[in-house]
Amino acid sequence: MGIRVLSLFDGMGCSRIALEELGIKVDRYYAAEIDKNAIAMETLNFPDTVCLGDVTKVDARKLGHIDFLMGGSPCTDLSMAGTRRGLSTVDKQEILSLEQYLQLKDEGFQFAGESFLFWEYVRIKNELLETNPNLIWFLENVEMGEKWESVFNNIMGITGVHVNSALVSAQNRRRIYWTNIKTKTEGLFGWTVPDIPQLEDRGIMLADILEDEVDAKYYLKDEVVDKLLANGVKGAEKDVVLP
Repeated sequence: MGIRVLSLFDGMGCSRIALEELGIKVDRYYAAEIDKNAIAMETLNFPDTVCLGDVTKVDARKLGHIDFLMGGSPCTDLSMAGTRRGLSTVDKQEILSLEQYLQLKDEGFQFAGESFLFWEYVRIKNELLETNPNLIWFLENVEMGEKWESVFNNIMGITGVHVNSALVSAQNRRRIYWTNIKTKTEGLFGWTVPDIPQLEDRGIMLADILEDEVDAKYYLKDEVVDKLLANGVKGAEKDVVLP
């Protein structure tokens, strides 16, 4: 017997791959995602995925019993490399509670960026808990500074675990994870805290994952490289940072 999963901000379904590699059988997999290319890739690999589309339109009460909720809400307005405007409206009202967010949403306020969608994760989590009080949940986001991390900790009811993917891969990717998968209580008042140990550093470097021989079809032609370099020079002259 498998589990029923709801994945928010699902991308192309990499979370499904993680569940399979862990040997967790999935009976039903719901995915909220709006990127058409990501959806196409996921449905190609996992045709049984139930695509729900826009997370703001998801009514979790209609999904019935869900065992596991997961997601990584957008980080562009929280990241050190992003706008740093946090969870806010376009007129710069900071959103500090689900109740405030839902009221602003009902009143038709426009929200800045995409990181405010954290509140949709919280809304859906609360809806699922009505059906399954034993819901297992998992949330990921970027390292965001003390102010907003405190908001996330308070709302999720647990301190986030900081993990850098550099410990197990060839990328420097500092993230925070909130979950009730494994917890413990500590202190005089029995606070709930995560009981997830830090990963061991595998010492993986970029050179460890690069291939020594690559088929010529994967190389750019010389004329394409020349054109890109020429555009790069023009962009630099105009103070334009090319992707």
